[in-house]
Amino acid sequence: VDFTADELRLLLTTPSQELIANERWPLPPLDDEAAWAWEVGGRISTVFARDGEPLYALGIGVACPGFVDPIRGVITESRAQQSWDELHVVDSVRRHIDAPTVALDRAQAALRGEMSLGAATGHSDVLYVSVIDDGPSAAILIAGTIVRGAHQRPGLAPPADEDGTVDLEVLAAWIGDAAALLDTAIVILEAPEEQAEALLTAVHEAAAGAGAMAEIVVSELGDRAALFGALDAAAIVSYEGERDE
Repeated sequence: VDFTADELRLLLTTPSQELIANERWPLPPLDDEAAWAWEVGGRISTVFARDGEPLYALGIGVACPGFVDPIRGVITESRAQQSWDELHVVDSVRRHIDAPTVALDRAQAALRGEMSLGAATGHSDVLYVSVIDDGPSAAILIAGTIVRGAHQRPGLAPPADEDGTVDLEVLAAWIGDAAALLDTAIVILEAPEEQAEALLTAVHEAAAGAGAMAEIVVSELGDRAALFGALDAAAIVSYEGERDE
């Protein structure tokens, strides 16, 4: 599961990752947890209500537009809607489907996706930065471990202006300094097509100025990365939901 302020994306596969369903749904305004649980949980349930042999969930991964407390399964600070602060994602999903469920920041989910299928494959030190959908966000991989931070707020990127505009020069300088500080092997950028080339050029210049030695590339998976990362997280927790029947 992957959701933004206005869209829900669902990907259902077998344990061997054979595709069963791949769906996108617009999300209406959801002002509280009850509304979110009804809309999103209901959509998830309908994916399993298919003709033929009944389906059940071994594991569910949810990529969320904000910082997430992975232990509680709660969005601590939403980048999409302020009303989603302290949204209990895992509890809300499990009211509809009782299966092992994990919630994670969309940026961290996207990094997981790039690690399994994209540009981060084979790397253990990565900085992932996105300016898609919910404003600038970042995720960090150090020595093969995704950094969660003391307050679940790692990679706090410079925010967009009030009108939603991202200052690419400011963001590029932040990325260059971070890549130098972390001695990152590769920086992966996700940006709208019309901004990608400008951001890539700005980050190259900023990284060189900061003394960073990182390779700098554009995301191979684009807006699919978070969904693939959520699927990867679901596979990790799925062993808890294995059944014999």
